[in-house]
Amino acid sequence: MSSTYEAPLALMRLALAQAAQAAGARAIEGYDETLSELTDPILENASRFAGEVLSPINGVGDRSPSRREGERIVTPPGFADAYRRFREDGWVSLGAPARYGGQGLPTLIASAVAEMWAGANLSFAMCAELAVGALEALRAHAAPELIEGYAARLASGEWTAAMCLTEPQAGSDLSQIRTRAQPLGDAWRLQGQKVLISWGDHDLTDNIVHFVLARTSDAPAGLKGLSLFLVPKRVPVPGGLEPNDIRAMSVEHKMGVRASPTCLMALGEHEGALGWLVGRVNDGLSCMFTMMNHMRLGVGLHSLGLSERALQLAREYARQRVQGHDASGTPRPIIEHADVRRMLLAMKTLTHASRCLAYTVAAALDVSRQAPDPSAREKAARRVDLLTPVVKAWCSDIAVEVASLGVQVHGGAGYLDDSEISQVYRDARIGPIFEGTNYIQAQDLLSRKVLRGAGAALRELLEDIECAAEALPAGPSEPLLSLRVRLLEGCGRLRETVRRLIDRSAEPDLIGATAHHFLHGLGVIAGGWQWALAAADARSGAGAPLSRSISASAAFYAAHILPRASMHQTVVEDGARAVAAAPAEDI
Repeated sequence: MSSTYEAPLALMRLALAQAAQAAGARAIEGYDETLSELTDPILENASRFAGEVLSPINGVGDRSPSRREGERIVTPPGFADAYRRFREDGWVSLGAPARYGGQGLPTLIASAVAEMWAGANLSFAMCAELAVGALEALRAHAAPELIEGYAARLASGEWTAAMCLTEPQAGSDLSQIRTRAQPLGDAWRLQGQKVLISWGDHDLTDNIVHFVLARTSDAPAGLKGLSLFLVPKRVPVPGGLEPNDIRAMSVEHKMGVRASPTCLMALGEHEGALGWLVGRVNDGLSCMFTMMNHMRLGVGLHSLGLSERALQLAREYARQRVQGHDASGTPRPIIEHADVRRMLLAMKTLTHASRCLAYTVAAALDVSRQAPDPSAREKAARRVDLLTPVVKAWCSDIAVEVASLGVQVHGGAGYLDDSEISQVYRDARIGPIFEGTNYIQAQDLLSRKVLRGAGAALRELLEDIECAAEALPAGPSEPLLSLRVRLLEGCGRLRETVRRLIDRSAEPDLIGATAHHFLHGLGVIAGGWQWALAAADARSGAGAPLSRSISASAAFYAAHILPRASMHQTVVEDGARAVAAAPAEDI
């Protein structure tokens, strides 16, 4: 069974409006007008491009991965043409700042489009997202002459970008980076190796702009000694481009996202790769995090796209696959079996909760940059800071769960290589690993975003969640009473849990042993918040099919998903000692 990706436009429109309202983005001058005038044409055109151009080559890329031919990295059939059309249609420049030649549209709209690219073809979507993150790093940290030379070409898609952090001995621990940079006038020469570099080399464009973490010769040890450098594959010179001393030595063979060339990069095999400093010497980590934080939101959006595609495939299969009989002996499709409906409803409600949460963070990012009120910008920045690791980690773990359920709905057919749901499952598995593993996201959330600030940003979030819960009807026969009650209970218990963790923060391994469950407990509650907002909006159109579906889905989330928050919080409160009592040698 084959089909092409089809964007869920009705749900996306509702989620966009909900996110703009929840984040306070409507206070930005012109924001409402932009949403009302441009959302529909952009979503509809992006949906067509995703379904007609990107989705048909998704399986091609899985079966015929990117490969090395001599010194060239060749992408799968159809990818170069798709990228040419992608660039010509202006999709690269959608969210890029207008001063760089981009369209300067809200991050919120660009995020909805990013979901579509990933749902149709994750490998392709990864390349486009890297350029947007690179523009963020340039905008925030680069010298004017560097911006002038590179930003417009990245914004237009003429050149692409790559992020070069990982080394053979330095994965998550960037303090072990050994790549060296030596000064050369106003430039630098770099030598070292980088591994697992997504889209590190390819044939889509004639230049690739690498953002490389390295050490200067007098840099202090550890994270404080890292600097960020822009290292182009080809150096712009009057009249053209000259080769730089950086090349892809190999392309990895991977479990998923096979069309995305994941490269081992060598810098400085000869005279040294020519690069330019971004930001200040020894301030590379904060510069890179500007790019990285955008990429982490991107991982959440891409994971959401995979969740949606898994749901589409499983729902279509369940409607067509006939197994068993009804009471009269008539054969029936498996979607009529209660357990299959349970799985599909779990997939549906988790996917839309992920969508609404990711969109809300995107809208908050717009508010943090553009709101006229400084206090609103500051609050939005705290919200983005708090929820970015949740969107990255919770949404990517949810994508793995949803894709796994999709395989289960397909049964044996889903385990075959030529089944698209098999590819979705394999592709989804990268989300919890790259751009900072989900364990790192959880540690960052609990230690830096919650405990270090005594939970101030979390308190603001919980207050908003409680307001949304209290707006739901409280009558004993109301179908959404469970959502209201469980959200309020979850917020109260989470508030108390944080208080206890602050008191116990000196315990060894406390954060490491509980951070995963803390993040997932918060993710479940934040997802319930989004369903409470959606259900409240749906009450105004109670008779419409979509409104009925939203109300039913919200009730399902309350009954089947929200109870997970209690389990996660129980582990946070009581689970650290069990980990501490099991030393590594006993495992």
